[in-house]
Amino acid sequence: MANISEFIVSVVELVEAQADDIRHSFFKSASGFLLTVTATVLAIIGFIFFLVGLNILLVSIIGEVAAYLSTSFVAFIAAFIIYKVASWKAR
Repeated sequence: MANISEFIVSVVELVEAQADDIRHSFFKSASGFLLTVTATVLAIIGFIFFLVGLNILLVSIIGEVAAYLSTSFVAFIAAFIIYKVASWKAR
């Protein structure tokens, strides 16, 4: 009988250790995801302010219509580069 009780105790300890590992892994992954989302939101806000500033600068240099076209071209190229990097990384 002592062998069965020792076996049950070792199984319970193993399950507790695995549960702790899973909990730690989950919290680590959740904090990494939260950090990624925060960095992405800040990057998007910074990119929007960059485009607004670029548009204001270009309006004073080359005119309103050309400034909008140039700014949209910069946004398109940046989106295309981000798309290609994301699709390459997903492979």
